[in-house]
Amino acid sequence: MKIQIPDNFMGKPIKGSIEKVLAGAPDDGKVNIPQGVQSVPSPASVNNANEYLILQGRTHGNYSYPDTLVSMEMVHQGKNWNDAYVSLIKEGAQMLTIRQFADFLNLLRSGSAYDGNGQQVDQKKLNSILDEIYTIRSPRRAEWLDAKFVVRNKTLGVFSGKTQINYDHRLVNGQLVAQRSEELEECLMDNKQIDISDWLSNANYQGLPSKNVSNGSLYYYAPVNGKVVRFDAVSDGANLYCGRYPAGANSSLGVRVTRVKI
Repeated sequence: MKIQIPDNFMGKPIKGSIEKVLAGAPDDGKVNIPQGVQSVPSPASVNNANEYLILQGRTHGNYSYPDTLVSMEMVHQGKNWNDAYVSLIKEGAQMLTIRQFADFLNLLRSGSAYDGNGQQVDQKKLNSILDEIYTIRSPRRAEWLDAKFVVRNKTLGVFSGKTQINYDHRLVNGQLVAQRSEELEECLMDNKQIDISDWLSNANYQGLPSKNVSNGSLYYYAPVNGKVVRFDAVSDGANLYCGRYPAGANSSLGVRVTRVKI
């Protein structure tokens, strides 16, 4: 007896199904792009687009951001946190949040990134940017990040005396005002040498390392009331500081220009 194989089953074509299963393709014909792999982006409408990398928009829990341009080089060296931020805002730009900075490092480490013109950037250039950010050597290289910490008093009934993170600042009547003010999501609250790969893979939605982060060579300094964040590297180590004075400044300390990609 000849067995007749139907063309369709439950509304889906039979032909090619085995091949799709073997190839790992979904039945709906859609191609799943592995996490961390960038599709080729469209060019950005900005001057000197070749001086930026495109950080594709992401969602991390309660925090999300759109496709973003991040400058390959730092600017505003020698300015304190407040002055650097005000300068960026007056230029129509922003400062990287901790979460965006972690994603930016992951992008560089992936070895595949595109500039603002939508052109793939040579891996040697990406490695050079990484080297400037966190290779342990002299001279010091440091950059400000967008986060300021505040501990609210229990008697005020706000955040029950827990640490609050303020970020995504705007200039309002000449003052920096955070658009996002949140109690810290569970994270490491002790000073510790941590593994940078573990931090970048398992950071919380605010960009801070897990309380169970593995030991490593990156010096992490936990959030401190009234302080801001910077990342730096020098001959004796690389550091993620969440307890720097916003009024501090030196010639090795700058900031990256960050713009929403349009």
